[in-house]
Amino acid sequence: MENSFDDSFRLKELIDNLPDIVISVDYPSGIIRYANIHAIERLGFAVKRARTLRDLSYFVLPKYRRKYIQLWRDIKDGILIPSLVFEVKTIEGQIVWVEQKNIYIKQGDTVIRIHAVIRDITERKRLEEEMLQAFYFSENLFLHSPYIILLYDNNGYIKRQNMTFRAIAEHVDNMIPNYNVWKDKQIQRYGIDLIFKEVLRGRIMDIPRFPYTVKVKGEEVTYYFAGKAFPYMRSSREPEGFVVMLEDVSARQKREEETLETKRLESVGRLARGIAHEFNNILAGISGFAEILLRKLPPEDPNRHFASRIFEAASKAATLTNQLLGFARGQLYNPTYLDIRAPIMYAIGATPNLHNRIRIKKEFEESEYKVYGDVNQLRQVFIEILRNAAEAIGTEGEIKISVKYVGNELLPAEVRKKYVKCVQVNIIDSGEGIDDLVIPKVFEPYFTTKDQLKHTGMGLAIAFGHIKNHEGHIAISREEKGTKVTVLLPAIKEPELAILKQPQYQRILVVDDNNETCLLLRSFFEDKGAFVTISNNGLSAVEMMQNAPNRFDCVFLDLILPDINGRDVLNRIRNFNPRVPVFIMSGYDMSSFISEHSNDQNLFFLMKPFNLEDLDVLLK
Repeated sequence: MENSFDDSFRLKELIDNLPDIVISVDYPSGIIRYANIHAIERLGFAVKRARTLRDLSYFVLPKYRRKYIQLWRDIKDGILIPSLVFEVKTIEGQIVWVEQKNIYIKQGDTVIRIHAVIRDITERKRLEEEMLQAFYFSENLFLHSPYIILLYDNNGYIKRQNMTFRAIAEHVDNMIPNYNVWKDKQIQRYGIDLIFKEVLRGRIMDIPRFPYTVKVKGEEVTYYFAGKAFPYMRSSREPEGFVVMLEDVSARQKREEETLETKRLESVGRLARGIAHEFNNILAGISGFAEILLRKLPPEDPNRHFASRIFEAASKAATLTNQLLGFARGQLYNPTYLDIRAPIMYAIGATPNLHNRIRIKKEFEESEYKVYGDVNQLRQVFIEILRNAAEAIGTEGEIKISVKYVGNELLPAEVRKKYVKCVQVNIIDSGEGIDDLVIPKVFEPYFTTKDQLKHTGMGLAIAFGHIKNHEGHIAISREEKGTKVTVLLPAIKEPELAILKQPQYQRILVVDDNNETCLLLRSFFEDKGAFVTISNNGLSAVEMMQNAPNRFDCVFLDLILPDINGRDVLNRIRNFNPRVPVFIMSGYDMSSFISEHSNDQNLFFLMKPFNLEDLDVLLK
């Protein structure tokens, strides 16, 4: 009896000192028979002040109170709740999470008492909440990441996939059911499967950029991907699969390819410019002296025939070099402010094969903005585009030509700051459509998919060069039906310009290191009674102008000289004589030079090779 009492006392002492709240309640009366010390310290609860379960429920936050009491009532229906979680307010006013575990004491099948152990689980709830938030965060990151995220098992089957992958996959015609990455030929071709095998050995691996081709609406589309792969680890130390995270870098790949293509074409262009420049200097002498002979020889002289043949051959050669310069971003020959519709309408009338069975549909937007350019170059651009469109259509079809004025965001990045507007010309034919594999090559010189005996392959290359001359952009793409060519050109408002009057020139300075050009100009002007001084370098010309600023009525100045460049010579001449007319000669692009000196009303431009008629017109 004594031992039993001691055991009961020790058990009560143990329960009193538990860190948990322990309460014993009769059922169904709800009379509280026992509450340990911790119940008093944490809840301020005492048996003598709280006699029933309803009194105890006041410590439960209101939002849980009704449910708490309802659970008590449900016991009579045989529903026994082993545990429940709710919030209570402590004696210090703190809100804490608790978990109540119930031990039901029965007499037969009837519950007569409930022992409740209530434990503070605030820290556990905090950790659970953090884990839940981390789960939601990672799940949202997985599902809505802009990157493709795939979870593979060790056998190569996809276990999970995110929304970005689904957005691409839903458009793919040939998505394989039960896709297995180990059997994918494209993955094997680029060695990506070897990377995944390294990942299964526990390594985190970079996935280099690789192409992947799928079919979308019957057409092959190539994506480019790059990313990372890492092992999927759970409880075991061995990977249970691997996670692949891929970025769609197709747009970046396209930009890089365009940049490389532009650089390659520019390198070809630099070579073409150099060759054309040297040829122009030679041709200027040949055609110029042939023209002088034609002017000097009487009509009945049999030698006129030979002089005429020389002049015609030189003119044809000059046309060829001009085409090379056009491709090579050579020059704007005769820039002026023009309505873009004018060269388009000219091209419609001048393009061969645009017969009655090919309908031309025009949508032209009017604007006060103009294109500052060479009308002949732009005519040639649209003739080449329309010629290709007509050949693609064949016997019957339609060509849609639209003109609209848009913001500068479509222009090449390097010229956006200079212009606020651009004109967009779209030309769409109803032909079979260009082959995607051909698109990267269409602007290359001498590239053609047609009969090489009839087509030189220079048409679109020249168009490309002419558009670059005008600081614009040209692109070609395949449409659902046909091919689309887009031309973008800067658009500006035409300024009001003063009309320049040309004086008579009797004392002329020619500054050029090319002897043929110097002799041609000397012969031409001396025949008109002028006095011509020749300088083969820039420094001697500057010295002459410095010693006698008013010695010459005009100066013919080549931009490329052996000692100092023509720009420096011009600047020094202007220091000595701001008003003397200067004629700049060059076979290179002078558009930037023209814009730099647009306020100089005594500055004129002469493109090599020139003929005597050009000089006559210029001097008049």
